[in-house]
Amino acid sequence: MVCLAAVLAAALAGRAQARTYYVAPHGSDAGPGAADRPFRTLQRAAETMQPGDTCLVRAGVYRETIRPARSGEPGKPITFAADRDQAVVISGADPVRGWRVQDGHIYRARADWAVEQLFVDGRMMNLARWPNSSLDPMRPTWAVAGKGSGSSRIADPNLPALDLTGATLHVLPGRHWVAWTRPVKEYDPSAPAISFEGGWSQDAFLTVGEGSKYYLMGRPALLDSPGEWCLDAAGKTVSLWAPAGDSPAKHRVEAKRRDLAFDLSGRQHVRVEGFRIFAATISLLDSAHCRVENCHLRYASHFTDCEGWNARTHFHNGVVIGGHDNLIRRCSVVLSAGNGIMLLGERNTVRNCLVREVDYMAVDCAAVRAEGRGHEIAHNTLTDTGRSVVWHLGLKAGRIIYNDLGRAGLLTNDLGLTYCWNTDGEGTVIAYNLAHGNPRGTAFYLDNGCSNFVVHHNVCWDSSIGIQLSTPSHNNVVYNNTFVHNGTALGYYSPDGKKDQSGCRVVNNILTDAVSTGEGIEVSHNFTGQDPGLVDAEHLDFRLRLGSPCLDAGVPIAGVTTNTVGRAPDLGAYEFGATPWKAGHDWGEPPVF
Repeated sequence: MVCLAAVLAAALAGRAQARTYYVAPHGSDAGPGAADRPFRTLQRAAETMQPGDTCLVRAGVYRETIRPARSGEPGKPITFAADRDQAVVISGADPVRGWRVQDGHIYRARADWAVEQLFVDGRMMNLARWPNSSLDPMRPTWAVAGKGSGSSRIADPNLPALDLTGATLHVLPGRHWVAWTRPVKEYDPSAPAISFEGGWSQDAFLTVGEGSKYYLMGRPALLDSPGEWCLDAAGKTVSLWAPAGDSPAKHRVEAKRRDLAFDLSGRQHVRVEGFRIFAATISLLDSAHCRVENCHLRYASHFTDCEGWNARTHFHNGVVIGGHDNLIRRCSVVLSAGNGIMLLGERNTVRNCLVREVDYMAVDCAAVRAEGRGHEIAHNTLTDTGRSVVWHLGLKAGRIIYNDLGRAGLLTNDLGLTYCWNTDGEGTVIAYNLAHGNPRGTAFYLDNGCSNFVVHHNVCWDSSIGIQLSTPSHNNVVYNNTFVHNGTALGYYSPDGKKDQSGCRVVNNILTDAVSTGEGIEVSHNFTGQDPGLVDAEHLDFRLRLGSPCLDAGVPIAGVTTNTVGRAPDLGAYEFGATPWKAGHDWGEPPVF
């Protein structure tokens, strides 16, 4: 018994020493995963690793989903990392080979799975469509519905003379807020017109009619230009007209096959560091104390079925972070059909990240979409979105701070750089952000029924409205912001004629454009002229210059005017004489792969 106890003690002592495993393209999963005999797949390491272990991955492309067999422990995380910052790609796509001429520039190849997304040399191709469009998914070419269009019918004299039955209609109806997709039931060449099942609210804001924007996709007959492809599901083949018109065999052609690169759902104390992730994403749903750092994702999520508002499949995409106390830092998400990052649960953090070119399917998604409690979205650059940039419906006691928010609404209208409605923010702070480039919408949009938000020290320009407090709006405070060169500085919308803004305060702001308020709101100690005395607003230097009428013109506000230099706080977002704050990520451009 003494000898047995000694053996067990020795084994436990050996296990207490964390191990490092290696993975390389030339490795073998039958080996030990040592530096000189690495594994072939990350998943083999993921099945082996214990708390405290590390997996170092050498340069190459790995086409797999990694699911750790177990969690790490406090102080003993399980870590996956690129070895010495090598270029390691985790891909959700598989190669498509064996191309043969189908017709002219169109080639065909075998595909044994239901292909939904195709790439040539790392760039997404267009599913065969009309009208033809460039390969920039954020700036598609739309057709416009003509006279005679209605809730289940689009008439357009420019429709192609093809049987369009079975094609997929992607439509932005009404005020162009969000998109729906529907199969075309019938094509009437005499009109010409297409019919489909409407199936959603047809009020004045969402009805299909003259002026609705749309395109058609998916029918083989629509494959008529470079950069287009189509699937024959029954025949298990894909057809492609390569961008250069040459054989696809001369290029790297891949099709998406897996949604996830790393599945950390339900895991704790796992770290993922330094990977390039292509055509796939990461799930931290119901995770805790996990970290994703220095990772770069391209084409994180993809879908072609759209259902306008409130489709849960549109919310749970991009990098999904649920559970609690998780962190994504120094990462990028470039290109996604829906969200860039989705926050759920409690106390999760998005810090120093770059997210851009997301929501190219024009649904109610965002660069960062946040629900839950206590999340922090800080020091990020979030830009070029189909709809809103930060969507925070249901976010409680959160912090949206030091972000560079820009170029929203590339595909839709009536949206916000930050947006929520019917939400008690419970003290959510929106502060020290640069907000710009939203001529189709509002910078800080607290839509009907919002309360208890603290909005301070933001700079906003080039938006239709700087901040909107749509009624009822209760106890929302707007302090020390600089709103210049917008259509309206401060506005509101009342759907029922009631103007209740009780408990709201607008104090210490620079408001160079129109101001419109309801009832019960305090508006005081603001600059509302044309020249607030900025250093150089034309070149985006919004600091106050010596002699500005905004110097020492404010009033102290507890917890907000904390860096006063003169006799009293200055108006606007920058205190004269204090070190100016900075917003956005600080590490440059992500790699292209």
